[in-house]
Amino acid sequence: MSTMGMTSGHLGVQFAAKAGYRTVAIARGKDKEPLARRLGAHHYVDSQSQDPAEELTRLGGARVILATVTCGKAMTATIGGLGVDGKLVVLGAAHEPLEVSAPALIGARRSIAGWPSGRSIDSQDTLAFSVLTGVRSMNELLPLDRAGEAYDRMMSGKARFRVVLTTGA
Repeated sequence: MSTMGMTSGHLGVQFAAKAGYRTVAIARGKDKEPLARRLGAHHYVDSQSQDPAEELTRLGGARVILATVTCGKAMTATIGGLGVDGKLVVLGAAHEPLEVSAPALIGARRSIAGWPSGRSIDSQDTLAFSVLTGVRSMNELLPLDRAGEAYDRMMSGKARFRVVLTTGA
């Protein structure tokens, strides 16, 4: 199992590790490795200094890459790291297209699939699994009267994980 992107990926890493998969976190920068390890990643790939596909191949090839980033180029960089019958599951809505050659898919029977947030039963199952295993979302809390600031942080990419607005005392 491999997961990309530490924004939504921080949940993906936890889910994969708690489900018993050998988990590889891929993110930009060496500074994200300690958090990835604390969240349960067995391996970390710094996409700024390492080739994600080469590293995944060296580890035996990924069965699943959970792509939570919103960058088509970053997703594309991992496809060669899928093992035989491996699947890239796209959760992040990238604005630019993914580019992949047909032989890269055909030769190892690789596939790419998109996945929306799911049905209500998926949310119920996810919450139950989270309670059972201790998976937790990381959040920045801001009071409702700072909603404009929260929105600006989110849109600028400066928000760390999630921004949650709080009400009351």
